[in-house]
Amino acid sequence: MSDAPEGIVEYAYDHISEWYLQWVESHESPRERYTKKLLEELQSSPLILELGCGPGVPVLQLLLDQGAQVVANDISTKQIKIAKARFPDAKLLAGDMTALTFEPETFDGAVSFYTLFHLPRSKLKVMLTKIHGWLKPKGVFVFNLATIDEEEIHGEFLGYGMFWSSYSMDGNQALLREIGFDLLQVEVLQAGDGKLEEGDPDFDAEFMWVVARKKDPPIERIAGTMVKPGE
Repeated sequence: MSDAPEGIVEYAYDHISEWYLQWVESHESPRERYTKKLLEELQSSPLILELGCGPGVPVLQLLLDQGAQVVANDISTKQIKIAKARFPDAKLLAGDMTALTFEPETFDGAVSFYTLFHLPRSKLKVMLTKIHGWLKPKGVFVFNLATIDEEEIHGEFLGYGMFWSSYSMDGNQALLREIGFDLLQVEVLQAGDGKLEEGDPDFDAEFMWVVARKKDPPIERIAGTMVKPGE
């Protein structure tokens, strides 16, 4: 196992794959509600990118059930194997999300839950900028982030070592606006509405939930004519 953050995260999710599937299926979270918000903002049969799809439930399943086309990624090959067995119609890609490449303006929308805070925060701006670039104009991105202002957090998740990294809520919002997202909705929620038992992996955690839209490029005025950059 690599001591690098991505190695720690991959090793953990590979080894908890079956337990994690059971845990996800038995836990409600705002991700279903936010996935539905994404679909409400988009036209029918959208092409969606999911980062951190895990075993494919509940988000990938919900997207496919609602007629979306989905490209989904997870760092864990075992999680991807489970998702492929359950959802053969989805395009599933195993590997580090930071190594993904797509053509600009490929996707109508993107979704990423409980994933981006596993990146070192030094890599977060580059990753969010890539997602912004992959979205079509007015594309919508729904996701969650942590709210603790810490560069490195090492702990345990379901019996295995885990890595997290995060900016504060204000830092997250400033970064998103700098990249070019309009923040349509932002809320901070306690995991499990604050009702989780102490032994639950998400006990006492809180997350920042976001609906963001790719902002239109600024309009420039040249010789009395308004044009968008690139035209």
